[in-house]
Amino acid sequence: MKTLSTRDLKRNAILWVIIALSVTTIPHFIDMPAILIPITLVPIAWRLLAEFRNWKPMPLIFRVFATVVAVSVLVVTYGGLMGRRAAVSLLVMMLALKLLETFSIRDARIVASLCLFLCATQFLFSQRFAMVFYIVACLLSTLIALMYLHRQEAYLPIHEAPDTGRSMFTELGFGLRLLLLAFPIGLTMFLLFPRWSSPLWGVPEAALDARSGLSNSMTPGSIQNLFMDDSPAFRATFQGSVPNNVFMYWRGPVFWDFDGQTWQSSYLSRNLPAETKPSLADAQFRYEIQMEPTEQHWIFALDYPAMVPKGTRLTMDYQLVSRRSITQLRIYPMASDPAFQDSPELKNTLLRAALETPVGYNPRTAQMMSEWRAETSSDAEIIRRALAYFNQEEFHYTLNPPLLSRHTVDEFLFETRRGFCEHYASAFTIMMRMAGIPARVVTGYQGGWYSGIGSYVLVRQSDAHAWSEVWIKGTGWTRIDPTAAVAPDRVEQGAMNSLAERRHLLDFEWLMSARNTLDLLQRGWNNWVIAFGADAQSRLFTIFGWGIFDSARLIIAMMSIIMVAGTAIFLLLPFFFRFRAAREQDAVLKLWQKFIRKLEKAGFTAKPSMGPIELGTLAGAQLEFAANRIEQITELYIRCRYSKNTDGREKLTELVRDFKPQTAA
Repeated sequence: MKTLSTRDLKRNAILWVIIALSVTTIPHFIDMPAILIPITLVPIAWRLLAEFRNWKPMPLIFRVFATVVAVSVLVVTYGGLMGRRAAVSLLVMMLALKLLETFSIRDARIVASLCLFLCATQFLFSQRFAMVFYIVACLLSTLIALMYLHRQEAYLPIHEAPDTGRSMFTELGFGLRLLLLAFPIGLTMFLLFPRWSSPLWGVPEAALDARSGLSNSMTPGSIQNLFMDDSPAFRATFQGSVPNNVFMYWRGPVFWDFDGQTWQSSYLSRNLPAETKPSLADAQFRYEIQMEPTEQHWIFALDYPAMVPKGTRLTMDYQLVSRRSITQLRIYPMASDPAFQDSPELKNTLLRAALETPVGYNPRTAQMMSEWRAETSSDAEIIRRALAYFNQEEFHYTLNPPLLSRHTVDEFLFETRRGFCEHYASAFTIMMRMAGIPARVVTGYQGGWYSGIGSYVLVRQSDAHAWSEVWIKGTGWTRIDPTAAVAPDRVEQGAMNSLAERRHLLDFEWLMSARNTLDLLQRGWNNWVIAFGADAQSRLFTIFGWGIFDSARLIIAMMSIIMVAGTAIFLLLPFFFRFRAAREQDAVLKLWQKFIRKLEKAGFTAKPSMGPIELGTLAGAQLEFAANRIEQITELYIRCRYSKNTDGREKLTELVRDFKPQTAA
């Protein structure tokens, strides 16, 4: 039988260690700065080449130099080592650099084991359904790598090992069986290990980077960048009828201050609470929000929220702000009254803030609005004239507007006339302020995709939108969406249907429809796995009529089930790990078994305890007419089976095939 050298064993082991590290690392590249990716890939590529070209380990001085350079670049890129992304990026690079000295079983086992830890860190950035496939891939590749390392270590003293001929799929099946054995205990611990109503550990605010969703400021291009992101923002399940798209304005950050380039919220708008709120009895829409983590503080609702979820406050802008960053899936009930009057009377301080414009900016717009004010008798007429201006002039709603410099509004209104929703909202708000009409910018989401199967509205990051609100005495703040004057389809049919150009090569309607439909899996994952908390756990056994379980009873139930499952797994081990693959692919053994079956047909019964010499002697004595042929086959089998000489395999095949003891003479 063919054997493998220690070198072959080592190569198989290190290749699977590299595969495990690569599988575990790839998703982390999404969250890493581009400059760190080649620093991670180079050590992996070097170790792969070193294995095939028989290179020696890299000298210590080079390994130290590479480590210093990698850490220095990371510190400069992130501005330090604080924060999750910096820490995880450091772990990724250090594991890759570890390959430069991974030439022993001990070092390879360390890398493979830490791959499991690196896999777990991905949960700091995502808890989506796709993580199931990522976890399985990481576990399988790591288990196979560890299995090869153990095999290498076992045969190291004799410097060779039998080649079982096991394929990659056979090895994957072995790893999958290991996972299946662990699954019952893992599921039991997930369901019954006592949970707290809040996370076991917290992430400091300084460690959060708030990269997901709307920002706390708005500049030209900020919402345009979100339009490229199709990740879900939240889902809304309505009680009763679902509002039309034109009514689905999901309120988010409200901006008052403008410095010529950037819109920001004011101190008063962030800190003053709402003096009144809509009556819950008058709320036209009632629904539940399932909001994805954003690491921001605001949560979303339709205008105007009549409920304030626990741990949330309602600002004077009727924006819902959470006291803690949204770092995990959040589900909250909500009700909204779109007919509510927002501030029919406005205090002088807020009135002045809503009329401020930066000095020395946009003189052409200021002159035009001064002329409009002189020609127009009412605020309502100026608003209508501004919307008509956007509708009748050559303005275009586009994903790729030209860059603007100092006088952003002037350049947009009189030169480029091409922009996204934030361009129109910003320009319209400044126009109103210059005409003496209080105005502010509101950001959030508009519209959503309704799932008829799941009966919920899916709002993606690409549905981000910006609009304006003007204040009219006696009426209060009134929503005005200038984008609707240029591209009505944006409001009526959604952002995806309002642009002529595609965002990227894979931006097809059928593909987006498929992604929206598959979101049902993510919603189910959120409901049954991510949102499975202390309350759901305590009520887990109520379906059996056992009442609510406290922590002590949960622990007792968990330990009992684990003991039963552990016993069952122990009893099933022989059935799970019957290594048939090697025997089935051992050609010499298969020939011997075929020979034994022919002897049994001739009347000789072989016992399992018999060795080949004993079996051949007894069979030859009983079947005297075939004794010579039996002795010849037995001797050839022993030589092929128990020595390195395999030259007689073809002869053995011929003898066994032609052996017919019934007719032998």
